[in-house]
Amino acid sequence: MIKRRFLLVNILVLMMLVAVTIGCIENNEKPNGQEEEPSVLLIIMFDDFQANYTLEDIETLESYSGTGRNIKTKLLPDSVEISDIHEYTGVRITTLLEKIPNLPDNYNISVISEDGWTATYTMNETLGYVDVYDETGNIISTVAAVMIIAYKEDGSYYSEFDPENEIGPLRVAFVGDDVITSSSLWSKMVVSIEIISLQ
Repeated sequence: MIKRRFLLVNILVLMMLVAVTIGCIENNEKPNGQEEEPSVLLIIMFDDFQANYTLEDIETLESYSGTGRNIKTKLLPDSVEISDIHEYTGVRITTLLEKIPNLPDNYNISVISEDGWTATYTMNETLGYVDVYDETGNIISTVAAVMIIAYKEDGSYYSEFDPENEIGPLRVAFVGDDVITSSSLWSKMVVSIEIISLQ
């Protein structure tokens, strides 16, 4: 009789442990009740320095919002194709670069996307010195742009409307007051940035 009760108690305890474990897995929690660690979305590298940023880390930095569009400059002057206007929220690339110790006086940056695509930007481009176009495809010189690493588009995180990560969760955008810049400057699915010294 005692053995039978002991066996029943063990079975009940085992069933409870299985139920708790399944519940934790369904809630994306570890069995000990701790939440999953936030995943690293962005890695910034320069020589031996490396900074890993989660979305929460990026959002602690000063944010910047602006509107922007891009134009397919390869089609000019035969055709003018401009994307729809959207509002982008993110962090200025210069804000991220300021966190790097011993940042060189002259540099390029390589922005690497999740699919392996790499785009290289000069220091001047990171400071916003890029060609800005009007709606007819002509370059105008009176408007400035701001390069940001965007995590929101029209107020929504990329993860909210782009579950397949075809654009986000981070992207390069050039924004301001409805500025139009070359589509070749707009990188998607950004995962890392490497600073290349030109000194």
